Amino acid sequence: MFWLKIFSPRNDGLNTNEIYRFSRNPMYMSYFIFFLRTVLLTQSIILFIILLLFQISIHWVILSEEQWCISKFGIAYEQYMNQVRRYIK
Repeated sequence: MFWLKIFSPRNDGLNTNEIYRFSRNPMYMSYFIFFLRTVLLTQSIILFIILLLFQISIHWVILSEEQWCISKFGIAYEQYMNQVRRYIK
């Protein structure tokens, strides 16, 4: 797994450095910020409703991903969860 060594300095694949020190889900946070900016620029109620539905559905995806990470990484991930918030620090 060459790509894993590039993106994760640890051997177990759990990356807690750089942007992951501030958020456990930086990709989803960037999606939200981008779409929120689009909503504000267009001032569209329909897009705002879509954004809310998207964020609610993504929250459930994040919860299931966290359960998977707990089963894969165990105590290391639980300690990480206690140090870093789900969305933003």
